[in-house]
Amino acid sequence: MPAGQALAIDTILIVEDDVFISMDAADAVARAGVNVITTETVRDALEILDTEHISGAILDFKVRDGAVTPIIQKLRRSGIPFRIVSGSPVKEIEANGIPEDLCASKPADYGQVLVALMRDVAPRGAHGGH
Repeated sequence: MPAGQALAIDTILIVEDDVFISMDAADAVARAGVNVITTETVRDALEILDTEHISGAILDFKVRDGAVTPIIQKLRRSGIPFRIVSGSPVKEIEANGIPEDLCASKPADYGQVLVALMRDVAPRGAHGGH
């Protein structure tokens, strides 16, 4: 990345209720130079989305207070990219309107999940096309 160019994603919300997985994910994201906010519940995540600048999210599909579908709805309305990293069956996640290409199974390489997430965000001034 050229010097002085800002990351397209600068703050990631991680929603994960397993403390060890959350720590692993947060560490991988932080090592990439991205700020991290973590939470274990849908309720807290929705509050964070209302009060903090979030530019991407990595979510377990099911956490302490249920499925993360309300978070996904809010992320989609706000145009914030996300990825699901879950032990839930992909078919169950897809049944909730989340495409398989946005999902990874646990255990996951959170550095790679972040790379995939960043591909969803074009740098400012970049033009699409392959």
